[in-house]
Amino acid sequence: MSQKIVALTGGTGFVGRAVIRELLSQGYLIKALVRPGSSGNAIQHDNINWIEGTLDNPISEISLCAGVDTVIHMAGLVTARTKAEYYKINADAVGTLVQAAARAKVKRFVYLSSLAAQQAELSDYAGSKRAGEGQLARKLGSMKGVAVRAPAVFGAEDKATAPFYALIKKGWLPAPGGRNWRKRKIGLVHVDDLARFLTRACLDGSCDGRTVTTATRARITWPEFANECALALGRPVRVFPLPLSVLYPIAVINSATKRAFGKGHLTLGKLKEFLYEDWSVPVENEAQTVLQSALKQTILDD
Repeated sequence: MSQKIVALTGGTGFVGRAVIRELLSQGYLIKALVRPGSSGNAIQHDNINWIEGTLDNPISEISLCAGVDTVIHMAGLVTARTKAEYYKINADAVGTLVQAAARAKVKRFVYLSSLAAQQAELSDYAGSKRAGEGQLARKLGSMKGVAVRAPAVFGAEDKATAPFYALIKKGWLPAPGGRNWRKRKIGLVHVDDLARFLTRACLDGSCDGRTVTTATRARITWPEFANECALALGRPVRVFPLPLSVLYPIAVINSATKRAFGKGHLTLGKLKEFLYEDWSVPVENEAQTVLQSALKQTILDD
């Protein structure tokens, strides 16, 4: 029996690299889209064919999708200067890639969305991810489709969250403050759990036609998170709630600098996401990984 071929976008990112390692361990052949000039920084393996191109280039999309069984689309913008930029990549580009896959007679399309799409009104990012799910649903044709709403992803190789876990290593867990901050719930997924879910459950047909999620811990409050980190490290970790009187002015300034210069992460939209009261997922979606072990590996290897 011939090996199955999976096409990827976002293969050089934090989640993408974990997905590639998982696919290789299962014996898949991989075609992966990479930005021009970036293939040298990607994982090199005889079973990976790196295709240089961009999501908004029809030639790149046709080349990526030709002859493959499945597309796993992970590329997207977590931060952008404008709403239009978010929607161009996180929504419109999803639609064009789905169409290219349908024309190439790909059997299954897996779209890595975000739990933020559950509350699309909170931010331009959240709205764009929901719109991406809509593009998937409308343009699938005869393909099988899966949308995966990932909660907060963590792991040792994530440069974006490295400063956060560096503070935890020193005994401090910064958290957004404000009313009822102790009761806010989040879902967490270790990058390896997410990679296994994307390459197993999402490819075996059990998730076809659904919007699904997975988690290492389905729901946890900030104080509970601090306690899990403390148990993982064997020493106290204290929550440091950041007052809204500080966060809001920073978010206002960052929103302006982001639009003007592309600088600043904590915008008003991101702050609304952080302050949302319940980012938990159903407990039945939990993986078997022990959270303390995953946190210890993340914090100490960071």
